[in-house]
Amino acid sequence: MTLAVFGVLLTAAFAAFVYLRHERLGLEGVGLAALRTVGLGAVILLVFNPGCARPATTGVPLVLLDGSLSMAAAGGRWAAALDTARVLAGAEGTVLVFGSSVREGAPVEPSDGVSRLEPALAVARGLARPITVVTDGELTDKNAMAMAPVGQLDVVLLARDTVPSAALLEIAVPPSVQRGDSITVMLTVGTFGDLRADSAWLEVHDGARRVVARQLPLPSAPARVRRRVTLPTASLGLGATVLAFRLGAEGDQDARDDVRQRVITVTDQPAVVIIVDPADWEGRFLVETFDRISGAPVRGYARTGETAWIEMRSVRAVPESRVVGAARNAGLLVVRGSRSSLDAFRPRGPSWWWPSGADGDPAFDMGDWYATTPVPASPLASDLARIDWDSLPPLIGVATSQADSTVWVALTAQRGRRGAARPVLLSASVGSRRTLVSSATGFWRWALRGGLGAEAVRTVVSAGMDWLLQTDRTDVTDVRIAGTGVATRGTPLVVEWTGVSIPDSATMILTSDAVEERYVVAPDPAGRAELWLEPGTYAWSVEGTTNAGMAVVESYSAEFPPSSVATLSDQVGARAGLIQERFLRQRWWMFLLALAALVGEWAWRQRRGLP
Repeated sequence: MTLAVFGVLLTAAFAAFVYLRHERLGLEGVGLAALRTVGLGAVILLVFNPGCARPATTGVPLVLLDGSLSMAAAGGRWAAALDTARVLAGAEGTVLVFGSSVREGAPVEPSDGVSRLEPALAVARGLARPITVVTDGELTDKNAMAMAPVGQLDVVLLARDTVPSAALLEIAVPPSVQRGDSITVMLTVGTFGDLRADSAWLEVHDGARRVVARQLPLPSAPARVRRRVTLPTASLGLGATVLAFRLGAEGDQDARDDVRQRVITVTDQPAVVIIVDPADWEGRFLVETFDRISGAPVRGYARTGETAWIEMRSVRAVPESRVVGAARNAGLLVVRGSRSSLDAFRPRGPSWWWPSGADGDPAFDMGDWYATTPVPASPLASDLARIDWDSLPPLIGVATSQADSTVWVALTAQRGRRGAARPVLLSASVGSRRTLVSSATGFWRWALRGGLGAEAVRTVVSAGMDWLLQTDRTDVTDVRIAGTGVATRGTPLVVEWTGVSIPDSATMILTSDAVEERYVVAPDPAGRAELWLEPGTYAWSVEGTTNAGMAVVESYSAEFPPSSVATLSDQVGARAGLIQERFLRQRWWMFLLALAALVGEWAWRQRRGLP
């Protein structure tokens, strides 16, 4: 823009010099100089093509109103936001409410569990209408303002007041445990505002019955802190149970973020049983690895003498009969030891044998064995191919004799990276049971290295478990509630179908407080469907199948605790009150002005007889 103005001034000076100093035309020269200045100046401006912004044009207003639950939380200004939106829209304007979705019309109360602005801006984008966003600034997509139509946006920011509060922000509970085990719960507690309490009471309820009560120390507000709480399973019945966690603190002025719920299943038998015979380091590593990855109850037993057995988690002595009973009823049996140990427990279901090579076992070729790539073709290849096996530390040894009847090999290794590759993970045929054999020792080396090594161990164990626990039937379709089976207020429960036969639609039966309701849902191509329900506890089943379970929609919402609005404030200051920039070449009359001025100067010079 500066160069364009300089060019116009230079043109004016040149025209004045030519007509007033060089040709000395007097007043007539002033008119000719003005025509040349206007004509050439317009051409120069069109070459540089400057633009300018101007205040928002008048038109039918479009108001985007934040309909998330944070607007009506403690300290929120929902009533003011609703009145503001109605006044800004007027009689002819439109109010669009955004949050979980975009819809027209202002509600009496907000109900959305998230506040996504970008979908509303996508609807408004391209409309030649002034747009106003009315929000408290606590957006789920805080960078959405960068997607706004430049220049058409204004923002009314009604930030809520922060009140003293303590909130249960997160609850981590294992989805299933075995009866007799303790339940470790990880809590994240947040404190906000001028909360002066230095401790809070936590109560855990199973229905109307209080299971446990604990006092938790609180940090000075505002802060977040993690706390660990251990619960007994002795007071819980078998099957699915809904536990309610209630937090209470003196001076807490917002009770809606104090209660969280979780579904936990207590089983009589462990889903995975690990036998370590005899006890060794890698056996302990196996128990910890399966426990982290399986998401199901895992029980480990180790032989510490000729006939002495211990339960590996509690390190308590147990009779051999209990070990045998657990192994027979396990959904998956993992044996770390000799082949005779595997045969002694006679598993009924799938099994995974990890030969030990203990005490210089001659059946093992000890040395540095490196996993090789590429991985062989197998049912596990799609998972195993993601790992760079050449970068892992070596295994300690590989069995010289493999399984009796090998079906396929999933992973191989070479001694010192030379010579023939030997199988270290393979499938064996044992009747109709699925069986895997890890015919190497030293996998704990990968886990201790961390990084890629730990990821390799997790991949091997998770891929192996998935294959072992699969059914051979091809017509089975399973239904489950995604995640932990819990949704927060204002968000949907996501139902997932897995299997080869995903229906076009299905009828789900939900029972809450003895009231049964039926919902017809249509899974998408990925086998997912959403159920929007009011807060409560639901027993669900799918008509025509054996799939059933428990699900919870919490009264809690992530919108209740305060969140930052700093990013939004910066974006509002940069964009409020502007419209789309218009450039000079978009104004047709500039071309006409340049042409008229230059033609007028030429005609005038011709009348004077000037060249």
